[in-house]
Amino acid sequence: MEQALSNNEKLAEALRLLEDAAKGKKEELRTLVSNKYRNLKDALGEAELDMAAAVAAARKRTMAAALQAKDVGLVKAKEIAADVDEQVHENPWPYISGVAVAALLIGYILGRNK
Repeated sequence: MEQALSNNEKLAEALRLLEDAAKGKKEELRTLVSNKYRNLKDALGEAELDMAAAVAAARKRTMAAALQAKDVGLVKAKEIAADVDEQVHENPWPYISGVAVAALLIGYILGRNK
Protein backbone atom coordinates (compact mmCIF):
# COMPACT_ATOMS: atom_id res chain seq x y z
CA MET A 1 0.00 0.00 0.00
CA GLU A 2 2.88 2.25 0.88
CA GLN A 3 4.42 1.56 -2.51
CA ALA A 4 1.12 2.40 -4.26
CA LEU A 5 0.94 5.65 -2.33
CA SER A 6 4.46 6.56 -3.27
CA ASN A 7 3.71 5.65 -6.89
CA ASN A 8 0.64 7.90 -6.76
CA GLU A 9 2.72 10.69 -5.26
CA LYS A 10 5.37 10.22 -7.92
CA LEU A 11 2.69 10.23 -10.58
CA ALA A 12 1.07 13.37 -9.13
CA GLU A 13 4.47 15.10 -8.99
CA ALA A 14 5.19 14.12 -12.60
CA LEU A 15 1.79 15.45 -13.67
CA ARG A 16 2.46 18.74 -11.83
CA LEU A 17 5.82 19.07 -13.56
CA LEU A 18 4.21 18.37 -16.93
CA GLU A 19 1.48 20.93 -16.23
CA ASP A 20 4.04 23.58 -15.28
CA ALA A 21 6.06 22.84 -18.40
CA ALA A 22 2.90 22.98 -20.52
CA LYS A 23 1.98 26.40 -19.08
CA GLY A 24 5.44 27.72 -19.96
CA LYS A 25 5.23 26.24 -23.45
CA LYS A 26 1.72 27.64 -23.84
CA GLU A 27 2.99 31.19 -23.36
CA GLU A 28 5.94 30.46 -25.61
CA LEU A 29 3.63 29.10 -28.32
CA ARG A 30 1.26 32.06 -27.92
CA THR A 31 4.08 34.57 -28.49
CA LEU A 32 5.44 32.51 -31.39
CA VAL A 33 2.02 32.37 -33.07
CA SER A 34 1.40 36.07 -32.48
CA ASN A 35 4.80 36.88 -34.03
CA LYS A 36 3.98 34.67 -37.02
CA TYR A 37 0.62 36.43 -37.46
CA ARG A 38 2.29 39.81 -37.16
CA ASN A 39 4.83 38.78 -39.83
CA LEU A 40 2.04 37.50 -42.04
CA LYS A 41 0.06 40.72 -41.56
CA ASP A 42 3.12 42.80 -42.43
CA ALA A 43 3.78 40.69 -45.52
CA LEU A 44 0.16 41.04 -46.63
CA GLY A 45 0.32 44.80 -46.07
CA GLU A 46 3.42 45.02 -48.26
CA ALA A 47 1.78 42.84 -50.91
CA GLU A 48 -1.29 45.08 -50.82
CA LEU A 49 0.85 48.16 -51.41
CA ASP A 50 2.67 46.41 -54.25
CA MET A 51 -0.64 45.39 -55.83
CA ALA A 52 -2.00 48.92 -55.50
CA ALA A 53 1.08 50.27 -57.24
CA ALA A 54 0.80 47.64 -59.98
CA VAL A 55 -2.89 48.43 -60.51
CA ALA A 56 -2.14 52.15 -60.70
CA ALA A 57 0.63 51.53 -63.25
CA ALA A 58 -1.66 49.26 -65.31
CA ARG A 59 -4.37 51.91 -65.20
CA LYS A 60 -1.94 54.54 -66.50
CA ARG A 61 -0.79 52.23 -69.30
CA THR A 62 -4.40 51.42 -70.20
CA MET A 63 -5.36 55.09 -70.30
CA ALA A 64 -2.36 55.90 -72.49
CA ALA A 65 -3.21 53.02 -74.85
CA ALA A 66 -6.87 54.13 -75.03
CA LEU A 67 -5.87 57.70 -75.84
CA GLN A 68 -3.46 56.47 -78.51
CA ALA A 69 -6.15 54.18 -79.98
CA LYS A 70 -8.59 57.10 -80.02
CA ASP A 71 -6.08 59.27 -81.87
CA VAL A 72 -5.27 56.50 -84.36
CA GLY A 73 -8.99 55.82 -84.89
CA LEU A 74 -9.66 59.51 -85.49
CA VAL A 75 -6.87 59.70 -88.07
CA LYS A 76 -8.13 56.52 -89.82
CA ALA A 77 -11.72 57.82 -89.84
CA LYS A 78 -10.56 61.08 -91.44
CA GLU A 79 -8.58 59.13 -94.05
CA ILE A 80 -11.57 56.92 -94.87
CA ALA A 81 -13.88 59.94 -95.07
CA ALA A 82 -11.45 61.66 -97.43
CA ASP A 83 -11.23 58.53 -99.63
CA VAL A 84 -15.03 58.16 -99.77
CA ASP A 85 -15.40 61.87 -100.54
CA GLU A 86 -12.91 61.57 -103.39
CA GLN A 87 -14.65 58.47 -104.81
CA VAL A 88 -18.08 60.13 -104.60
CA HIS A 89 -16.78 63.18 -106.45
CA GLU A 90 -15.21 61.01 -109.15
CA ASN A 91 -18.23 58.75 -109.69
CA PRO A 92 -21.36 59.88 -107.78
CA TRP A 93 -24.04 57.78 -109.53
CA PRO A 94 -23.49 54.46 -107.72
CA TYR A 95 -23.72 56.27 -104.39
CA ILE A 96 -26.81 58.24 -105.41
CA SER A 97 -28.54 55.07 -106.60
CA GLY A 98 -27.54 53.20 -103.42
CA VAL A 99 -29.00 55.94 -101.22
CA ALA A 100 -32.18 56.00 -103.35
CA VAL A 101 -32.64 52.22 -103.06
CA ALA A 102 -32.03 52.32 -99.29
CA ALA A 103 -34.53 55.19 -98.89
CA LEU A 104 -37.09 53.31 -101.00
CA LEU A 105 -36.73 50.17 -98.88
CA ILE A 106 -36.98 52.09 -95.62
CA GLY A 107 -40.05 53.95 -96.89
CA TYR A 108 -41.69 50.70 -98.02
CA ILE A 109 -41.00 48.99 -94.68
CA LEU A 110 -42.27 51.94 -92.62
CA GLY A 111 -45.34 52.41 -94.83
CA ARG A 112 -46.26 48.74 -94.70
CA ASN A 113 -46.39 48.67 -90.88
CA LYS A 114 -49.23 51.21 -90.75
